[in-house]
Amino acid sequence: MRRMDKESSVQSARRVLTIIEALNRRRVTSLEVLHARTRLPKSTLVRLLETLIEEGYVVRVSRREGYALTDAVLRLSAGIRHRDVLVDVARPLMEAFTQEHRWQVSLATSENSWMLVRFTTRHLSPFAREEIFLNRRVPMLQSAIGRAYMGFCTSEEQEFILRLIEDSHPDEIETAGGREKVAAILRRVRRDGYGTIVRPAEDPSRSFAIPILHRDRTDRPLGSVVIFYYRSVMTEAEAVAKYMPPLTRLAAAVAEGLAQALDVDHAAAANG
Repeated sequence: MRRMDKESSVQSARRVLTIIEALNRRRVTSLEVLHARTRLPKSTLVRLLETLIEEGYVVRVSRREGYALTDAVLRLSAGIRHRDVLVDVARPLMEAFTQEHRWQVSLATSENSWMLVRFTTRHLSPFAREEIFLNRRVPMLQSAIGRAYMGFCTSEEQEFILRLIEDSHPDEIETAGGREKVAAILRRVRRDGYGTIVRPAEDPSRSFAIPILHRDRTDRPLGSVVIFYYRSVMTEAEAVAKYMPPLTRLAAAVAEGLAQALDVDHAAAANG
């Protein structure tokens, strides 16, 4: 029964997306045209359109002309826009950090149950790791950058991410020691203010990461930034003591820059 419910939900989601795509092709679209383009029964179309109207994504212009999308659909791409602006804002700040401190730093944003590395200063650091990190997906629980993100999420978002991990790659939770150990790890991240992982003894590099917190909502990380160093140069305690303050200032500057950039976007949209 659960499988049937899941298949029904997936089918409904696909139909809604098909309708939105069809509506996006014209300013106003009649029911007849929607029927022809989506190949959905008119009764199904009307039912789903009514739901979209109730949620504010669609408006019925008239019986003859049909339906149109509202500006609310722009919210569906807001997350993508935020992430793009985040990288644009962070790039010069991260480059300045590496030029001053010489160590490589990288920024990642969440992608469901993974973290996606969006920018790195590997090209500027004389101590950069040989490993290519840019555009790489890293496990949420098996990376410092992922733990830093999860540690500062709300408990609801943490649970949502853990369920995604359990569905797609449950071995990640087992490798981390199980649910209770994961909870303890995330509590420690929140307490200490940074996330780290235990690397193999043969790996000379070490790292710690901190979240980039929303200016007005500290329980909504925008992403994380990680710094890499070498264990032969300093211990974790020494690295955190020396680089946590400037890394925290970097994260705060990125969050503030993003907020200001989006304020400008919103003002321009309002005036336009």
